[in-house]
Amino acid sequence: MAAPNPGLLAAMLKAQRLNGVLRWKVTFTESGFKGETNLAAWNGIWIETSAVKSTQDFVDVVANQTSNPKLVGSSLAQLIETIISGVEPVGNTCIGWSGWQDLLKTDPQAALEIAEALDIACQERSAVVIVCDSVGSFPGISELSQG
Repeated sequence: MAAPNPGLLAAMLKAQRLNGVLRWKVTFTESGFKGETNLAAWNGIWIETSAVKSTQDFVDVVANQTSNPKLVGSSLAQLIETIISGVEPVGNTCIGWSGWQDLLKTDPQAALEIAEALDIACQERSAVVIVCDSVGSFPGISELSQG
């Protein structure tokens, strides 16, 4: 298990060096990730999608994990709009995405479509999605080195 260097994510966020969807082969805990985003004064959202096998599964799981149950059954676009721009206070957002491997294995096209939709939203706003976990690769998104 590759743990990130303490403070590295916070430093990169503070420096505004990250944008879009990036694959980082490190294993965060939710509390470690939230500590890093808090240190950088960014809104941190942790999503864990193990056992998710479709786009709708992803939407429903993330809706519940982000305390937005009204979004269960909604579209991916509605979910992304809410979690990226609906964070109060409005500011920079960093999403840590863990447990994505099942979705990638079951439906690689859905995984890529989710990553692309997130990337578009991140490019339009001050946001970044870190696809983390030390195991697996996610074709189609840029790799971030440990630094």
